[in-house]
Amino acid sequence: MTVTPHPGPSAAALPAAPLPGRLFTVARHCVAEARPVVQLVFLTRFLLGALCAAIAGGARPAPQDVLAGAASLSLAVLATYLLNGVMDIAEDRGNGSRRPIARGDLPARTGAKVAAGSAVVSLLLAASVPGLAAPVAVLLLLGWAYSMPPFTAKRRTWAGAVVVTVAGLAAYLAGAVAVHGSLAGGPLALCGVLALWMGAVGAVSKDLSDVRGDALAGRVTFAVVRGERAARRLVAVAAPVLGAAGLAVAALSDPVVFAGAVPLAAGSGWVAWRCLRPRPDRARAPYRAFMVTQYAANAGLAAGLLALG
Repeated sequence: MTVTPHPGPSAAALPAAPLPGRLFTVARHCVAEARPVVQLVFLTRFLLGALCAAIAGGARPAPQDVLAGAASLSLAVLATYLLNGVMDIAEDRGNGSRRPIARGDLPARTGAKVAAGSAVVSLLLAASVPGLAAPVAVLLLLGWAYSMPPFTAKRRTWAGAVVVTVAGLAAYLAGAVAVHGSLAGGPLALCGVLALWMGAVGAVSKDLSDVRGDALAGRVTFAVVRGERAARRLVAVAAPVLGAAGLAVAALSDPVVFAGAVPLAAGSGWVAWRCLRPRPDRARAPYRAFMVTQYAANAGLAAGLLALG
């Protein structure tokens, strides 16, 4: 006698997940879509800007303003990258991305609603800290210009590079404003070099693994127009130039800047090597090297400032 197993309740008969569980799932997908590694590096820039103003500039931080500023900036970055995910579905799927919107786990409409809500709350928090609304608003406007018509800066490498460079500067400035100080001297100059590192190295190396999807979506990035090999050569030149610029800033200003400039210079050689020795199975290796270098340089400068303080 054969026993047929009971098929169990149909999907339609299953009870809906509790609201807290659904909200947690949406929040988890939104954070994943907004790329935690990028969110964290923006927060690192904010905190480094605050350290520069507090230690090198002599500002007196109020903890509540620093916390409000950090939350405001983090929500602005979350809104920016969620919007980018909503607008990049075709490219992301063409490039085989496994982020939640591209794979269908997070509806684009839900992502857009969370992005809008995050932007509003970000501005409200920024308004509670004198002067912070301006750099946070700049970040949000840059995020809109990067992903949305009529600018859609992501379509062209040079436009994307300008946007991410200014966004990096805005993050450093937001940190300084949150402690009611200003960026000055050698630390300010190295922050400028690190912002250029984002634009000249990060914006180009990011596209190396996305040529196919970008071309299908009609983007005219440097890698699409000139080819991946030319893009790799461009990054291999730009990275050491900025590494040398960081060392020059340290030599001409404050020795504490060497704490960030040395990791930047070492990492620039690593990025160049990854570009000049490509492997088909490691198309994102230059971008990963760029990102690790960025973290190391920011953390190094922060450690130097803390030791000084």
